[in-house]
Formats: sequence, structure tokens, C-alpha cells
Amino acid sequence: MYIHIGADVSIPAHWIIGIFDLEKVSPSSDTVAFLAQAEEANRLDWMTEDVPRSLILTSGRIFLSPVSTATLRARCSGAGFLSKGHYEYGKR
Repeated sequence: MYIHIGADVSIPAHWIIGIFDLEKVSPSSDTVAFLAQAEEANRLDWMTEDVPRSLILTSGRIFLSPVSTATLRARCSGAGFLSKGHYEYGKR
């Protein structure tokens, strides 16, 4: 199943390692270095010209998306990706 992540881009759900809310995360020096390294390696895709709302981590690329994590979560859940056995941080 494919998940639409913004800017007319959809990726296979099984590619997704993590989805992170950029509105709730304070950027650490490690995060900044990680994103700078990804950009230098041409593995960072900006899906918006505005401030991105979420970071989608895959095994090969990093996407900065204008779509909220709540919307992405709903899309993953609707695709059957967030089923029993998948871990969600902060959810029990």
C-alpha cells in the first residue's frame, strides 16, 4: 500500500521507518548534523517551501513534509500499516 506524504508524492508504506512531528521536537545538534549529512548525500527531500510539519524517515531517504503527523498516521492506519504489533511512541 502507498501513503501520500505531500506534494503529489506517495511512497510504499513498508518503506517508512518513522514519522516525527517537527512541531513538537526541539532540534538538537545531532538532529541538525543528521539532516545536514543527509542533504550533502542528496538523500533529503523537501516536500514544501514552507516550514515542514513532519519528518518521514525511510531506509534510503528523508522527507520533510507539509502534512501533519496526525494525518500521516491516519493514512497509515487506513492502509492497514498501523496494525497490531506496530509500535507507536507514547501509545499503550
